[in-house]
Amino acid sequence: MIIAIALIIIGLALVVAEVILIPGTTIVGFIGGAIGLLGIIKIYLEQGNTAGHIALAICLCSFGLLFFIIVKYNVWSGVALKDTLTNKVNENILDGLEVGTTGITKSVLRPVGKAHFGDTEYEVQTLGHYVDSGVAVRIIQIAQLKIIVEPIKS
Repeated sequence: MIIAIALIIIGLALVVAEVILIPGTTIVGFIGGAIGLLGIIKIYLEQGNTAGHIALAICLCSFGLLFFIIVKYNVWSGVALKDTLTNKVNENILDGLEVGTTGITKSVLRPVGKAHFGDTEYEVQTLGHYVDSGVAVRIIQIAQLKIIVEPIKS
């Protein structure tokens, strides 16, 4: 009987650990449920139906009470992430740039690289062309946060 009660307590502890400490793994919860169920079955087999029903009722009530306490007192708030991201993508990064603006490549564009427009360096790309460093380029398209350039032919 003591072994069966110990199995039930261990099973209950593992299920609670699954919910509070290591949520999402499910394996610990399943193992805990199986161990608790094994303890209840052991009581049914060794002590009879009446003792088994009493043990099952006590387990269900204690399990329900434990989860009521966990939910009511928000026990997992100590380990839960409460911060939210409020930053946004810098959508103003392309202000001042428009189609036709000219600049100089700072790195080789294969087809992506760096180019200077005014005093600012931007990541640019070509339409598949290879452009050497130090070549004058012109913006032919700005789509989302991509700057598409082409070399200026002299």
